[in-house]
Amino acid sequence: MNVADIPSVPEWLPEHLREDGIESLYPPQAEAVEAGVTQGENLVASIPTASGKTLIAELAMLASVAGERDGTALYIVPLRALASEKHAEFEQFEQYGLDIGVSTGNYESEGGWLAGKDIVVATSEKVDSLVRNGAPWIEDLTCVVTDEVHLVDDGERGPTLEVTLAKLRQINPDLQTVALSATIGNADVLAEWLGAELVDSEWRPIELQKGVHYGQALHLEDGSQRELRVRDREKPTAAVVRDTLEDDGSTLVFVNSRRNAEAAAGRLANTVADHLTPEERERLAEIAAEIREVSDTETSDDLADAVADGAAFHHAGLSSGHRELVEDAFRNL
Repeated sequence: MNVADIPSVPEWLPEHLREDGIESLYPPQAEAVEAGVTQGENLVASIPTASGKTLIAELAMLASVAGERDGTALYIVPLRALASEKHAEFEQFEQYGLDIGVSTGNYESEGGWLAGKDIVVATSEKVDSLVRNGAPWIEDLTCVVTDEVHLVDDGERGPTLEVTLAKLRQINPDLQTVALSATIGNADVLAEWLGAELVDSEWRPIELQKGVHYGQALHLEDGSQRELRVRDREKPTAAVVRDTLEDDGSTLVFVNSRRNAEAAAGRLANTVADHLTPEERERLAEIAAEIREVSDTETSDDLADAVADGAAFHHAGLSSGHRELVEDAFRNL
């Protein structure tokens, strides 16, 4: 589907998308549009990561607030860090006269200052507080998007999210609900509960391969193998990172604690450093200097040292300034 054929969205949106290099929609996005996501229909989108969930949300919200319905949209996320990230992402629409707000703190507030916003980004706990404290602008909502909706099944966050969605739909009988996730186990049941159309797709823009590194080789899920030797005193993770760098790629390494994240970044910086060009080193030195300016702490120094050599750590203990610098650098370098 060409972006010019998307119905009920602001007239400036197709050109905005083209300026971002988007001429046509991915198949799951097109399916969502055909299911009525820009025309007020409820939708559950169960599609893989990087397959375009955020654009589906943007289409729904922009059609809701800048289209014929002229309402207010709410984007619910599970984490404060994700709220800040999405707020920054949606600020691109302020050039068209929209006002974007974010709220994550002071749960015992009605958030009256949010009343004039077109799109509000908030954590599920904050939305629960807004509803319980009678925020009057909640009644003006025309669209609510729930990101990572699979957390409705989480033992800690799930009940709050489920009750909040139920209350929002009770307050606003005509509210459009859009639920997004890459890992919904029972998407059909969730769609039935929300009275929503279901887009359930396995399509990906880039092929995903799963495998295990063992015995000097990568053993992939499809049964194939590829040699990937571990050098002397090198850990398997470092070997995978080195192999990816030699293929002009980048790597995300997941570990189980903040301390291990910081330690892994320090170790892997030694692997990455040898692959940096003089221009990359110069740019990374600038970013490292910016990181040190955020705070004068040991964590800040450790992060700056790692970044100077092309690695970084990212966890909930970082300040918002540190997270933003790391995320921007990972996307842009």
